Amino acid sequence: MSHSLITISLREELVQQLVYLDEHKFTILDRAAWESPAERAEIQALIKTYQEAVEQILSGDGEELERSTVLVGSRVSLRIGHETLKDAYRIVIPGEAELDELCISLWSPMGRGLLLARPGDTVTIQTPFGSDEVLILDNVYDLG
Repeated sequence: MSHSLITISLREELVQQLVYLDEHKFTILDRAAWESPAERAEIQALIKTYQEAVEQILSGDGEELERSTVLVGSRVSLRIGHETLKDAYRIVIPGEAELDELCISLWSPMGRGLLLARPGDTVTIQTPFGSDEVLILDNVYDLG
């Protein structure tokens, strides 16, 4: 696949993500699963930050599309604590989440923690069992 076709495919995918977030924003924010108004506000801020990041990528010359920012569709290799995970996790929209296939929702605690990070970043993932320090080893954008 040529570089220009990859760029066109990535651009189309990112535009679809913006449309999805725009069309589903209020449904996402009205989910009963958010534990507190603070968590709802965190999700609202993440949506805005993500939309701005994608818009900035789309307004660039295409080089930004090849950068390593974790986006919806990324396959992310991780180290949690001292354990390097064998398989990469893919960040997906909720309807595509399937833990057995290592596809995690962007709204899950791990998905929210990884979104917009880059390889080399260490992020803290909050879970019901506490928090984990996660090092992002690699990120590859996956159109599949």
